[in-house]
Amino acid sequence: MALYTQESIERVKEAADMVEVVSPRAELRRVGARHVGLCPFHDERTPSFSVNAESKLYHCFGCGEAGDVIHFVETTEALDFPAAVEVLAERYGVELRRENEDPEAEQRRRRRERLLVVVERAAAYYARLLWGSAEARQAREYLAGRGLEEHVLREFRVGYAPEAWETLTAAALRSGLTAEEVTAAGLGQHGRRGGLIDRFRGRIMFPLADPRGRVLGFGARAMSEGQRPKYLNTSENELYHKGRQLFGIDRARAPAARGGRIVVVEGYTDVLALHQAGLREAVAIMGTALTQDQMSELGRAASTVFLALDADRSGEEAMVRAARQASGRGVELRVVRMPPGTDPAELIATEGAEAFAGRLDAAVSVPEFQVHRVLASADVETARGRDRALAELRPLVALTPERSVTRDELVRLVASRLDVPPDYVGTGARARA
Repeated sequence: MALYTQESIERVKEAADMVEVVSPRAELRRVGARHVGLCPFHDERTPSFSVNAESKLYHCFGCGEAGDVIHFVETTEALDFPAAVEVLAERYGVELRRENEDPEAEQRRRRRERLLVVVERAAAYYARLLWGSAEARQAREYLAGRGLEEHVLREFRVGYAPEAWETLTAAALRSGLTAEEVTAAGLGQHGRRGGLIDRFRGRIMFPLADPRGRVLGFGARAMSEGQRPKYLNTSENELYHKGRQLFGIDRARAPAARGGRIVVVEGYTDVLALHQAGLREAVAIMGTALTQDQMSELGRAASTVFLALDADRSGEEAMVRAARQASGRGVELRVVRMPPGTDPAELIATEGAEAFAGRLDAAVSVPEFQVHRVLASADVETARGRDRALAELRPLVALTPERSVTRDELVRLVASRLDVPPDYVGTGARARA
């Protein structure tokens, strides 16, 4: 990808209003030529954060965090440098120029930009139908039955695709789009008779956006009992790649960057329920198959990742796979223990947001989670079964810090459940007085 010219970057810096960019993250007051306030990067009671509106620089005398307006957006919104430049350029109307962009690359970029506009218009169309169409009444009732309020549904641009076969595609073709562009954007497909039909019909539409909020595709839930599949995504295309997607990342990245943590759940309504409850650092992986691309995006958003997946076998296996993917990335994983058969949205609906927040506070490390998982399925009635469990548990206990309370507790737990001396489990545990 061609880089932006230095001239473009300098024009972005010049156009950006530093105080305006910082103010949503920190309440500033003017003191002479500077603006000061509480630092958005660490907790403090006395303001030590300073912004120079003229030089477009900030500095915290408490934690040492400093930089220019682009670096501020990178840090607070969990974006890389090019994305931060693009966000500011779009906000302040600066046209970006690229260095040495070859004609083919420029053509691909312009096509991508056109497809993004197409998908964005579709998202707006579906959102209007959800609230303005009589046909969408069942969808509205379903979402309300899940405890989801209108304001959060509008914030996430949740919509509805009508049951008719050609509503969206016919409108797109009339607007001047080609059939190839409609299918390339993932909105249409060729029917059995060869004509172009809507890919999504009679479904609740969840827009899937990138970290900047640009809609790349959709996840769609069926509304009728016999409709299959129950969930249908945009097919893989030039814009949308399911393995890279995190539902809600555009809304969660700033709160995650501020709080240093991000919460991972499985489904769309889980994210909506958590955001509605004030836990805005939540995203969904739309299933249990957490990919390396998704883990990389999570690591960019926050240093600690809380996995709140369903307490079934597939959810547990997904958390173990996630631990392998997080290895060497500088990401700390914590496992949130969910009640069997209950997802985060249901937990909040029945027990309140405090119940889920309490489970976040009680989250355990992956080794602790794995130890409990092995013990739950171990054959503790036979010596052979206990030996097998012990062989599986020793390396897990060894992953915890030596001479730590966590290791002590795990060693005592394993020794008790398997009825063996503590030194059979591992070294580094302190003996009880």
